[in-house]
Amino acid sequence: MKTIKWAAMVIMIFTLVSMVPGQSFAKTQFTDVTPDKEYFEEVNYIADLDIIKGYIEKGISKFKPGNNLTRAQAAKMLVIAAKKQDIPTPSLQFKDVKSGTEQYEYVSRAVSLGYFKADSSGSFKPNENLKRDEMGNALAVAFNLSEQISADKPMMFADMKNHSYAERVNGLYYAGVTKGDAGKFLPNAFLTRSQFSLFLARAMNDKYALPVKLPDQTSRTYFAKVVTSGETLNVRSLPSIDGDVIQRLNNNDIVEVVGQTGDWLLILLDEGEGYINARYTVEAGTETPDDDIVTPEEPAIPEEPTVTGNLIGKVTVKSLNLRQSASTNSSVIAALTLGQKVEVLSLDGDWAKVRVNSKTGFVNKAYLKLLNQSGNPLNNRIIVLDPGHGAHDPGAAANKVTEKAITLKVGKLVEAKLKKAGAKVVMTRSNDTYLSLEQRTNFAKNNFAETFVSIHVNSATSKSAKGSETYFDSSLNANSAESKSLATYIQNNLVKKANMVNRGVKDNRFYVIRNTNVAAVLVELAFISNADDFKKLTSDAYLEIYAESIYQGLVQYYSAQ
Repeated sequence: MKTIKWAAMVIMIFTLVSMVPGQSFAKTQFTDVTPDKEYFEEVNYIADLDIIKGYIEKGISKFKPGNNLTRAQAAKMLVIAAKKQDIPTPSLQFKDVKSGTEQYEYVSRAVSLGYFKADSSGSFKPNENLKRDEMGNALAVAFNLSEQISADKPMMFADMKNHSYAERVNGLYYAGVTKGDAGKFLPNAFLTRSQFSLFLARAMNDKYALPVKLPDQTSRTYFAKVVTSGETLNVRSLPSIDGDVIQRLNNNDIVEVVGQTGDWLLILLDEGEGYINARYTVEAGTETPDDDIVTPEEPAIPEEPTVTGNLIGKVTVKSLNLRQSASTNSSVIAALTLGQKVEVLSLDGDWAKVRVNSKTGFVNKAYLKLLNQSGNPLNNRIIVLDPGHGAHDPGAAANKVTEKAITLKVGKLVEAKLKKAGAKVVMTRSNDTYLSLEQRTNFAKNNFAETFVSIHVNSATSKSAKGSETYFDSSLNANSAESKSLATYIQNNLVKKANMVNRGVKDNRFYVIRNTNVAAVLVELAFISNADDFKKLTSDAYLEIYAESIYQGLVQYYSAQ
């Protein structure tokens, strides 16, 4: 008797466990949706919620993931997903949807809720294939995901900038619903059943949401100033000299930059957009005050054969003004040349008092690489560490692990190492707080940074992407050569010490490095979206290795005389 009772209890427990949501997809197995498919969990998730159904063919249940989804099918799925199937049926008339049918019940609700529109003739076109832009609008409205396009959350898809659904699709990107395809959303492409299942599951449940790379991983909108020798600058229809000239700009004109393709900037015009060559622009408001990087007509001073002293400064730009006093209003004594070394007598804020060829004067220290002649090469160097993201901006994420947490841990480890070496270390953030990109660069300037290291974690839609990469900027940063040198030292250490795939040292216009006019780099430690890299990013031992790699990169940079 006891044996029978115990057996019955085991069966009951097994039955209850098998009914736990999310633990099994027993009632929604499709023979053509196998566990190795990208959309396996998402399809079964929405099928378990009775949002989507399969097809029974000869007793076999199929999902047909590659089939295109129709507007009527999408309308029904969205109404059920948003739990609006029980609202009163609106009294709407359609030429091609018969009143009183199940199709009408869902289509009329979807239209009244703003998910879809009928055309001017009153037709819904229920059997037409659903396009991606229609999907973007419908999902954003159904789940309140619209996002205004701004400097902090710019449009990431080049083919949606002027689209009527731009803000809706922008919301999908920042909600982790879509990543697009190679920088495009492809608004006119049709949507398959599997694709819609992925998008819908991501919109409904954060568990399925994609990691979102926020704008400091991409050039943001900014204003640029045209700098020519007085000639006009052509605005072209394409990012190439083969593009038609559609407008001309004058020297000192200010334009808004909304994107970049190679050396070509995409700018807003009074009507539409156009492309200009980046080499004839500078970012508005970032010009060096009073031309401390000297003009060619100023007299150059010959380099002294041997420079002595405890601290040496090596000129990092083509030519540099040597001034009588520490002011941009002070008269220019002479010009120093690239690679020339000077004895540094003292440092005060942005200024270095130097001696060269028995002449004493002042230079902007941003354009000197400061080299200790004894002791630790990092001693007294002002190094700004910038752990990316923070607070409401988690950065990339996977399995409840966030970029903001990893970068802060690594940043603090690097900070400890640098301080032990005698460096003056300043952190843009030491806890879970948020700073805008502009606040980060202003912070570096206000603390008289001599080098700047921004720490980040990468992510990609493709889970096979892995490895480390380190960035510098040559578009605006006058110290691009020094930045590239520092980036190379750090990258080499990451590859060697952490056994990372080498994705290289790359030139990119990331805001924090193009607006910090010292040796400035942005480090992408690894891909949180890749299984192998994820293991390293969640390992305390590897976080220590990442920190040591950055530290050794700085040591090697400052050791190079």
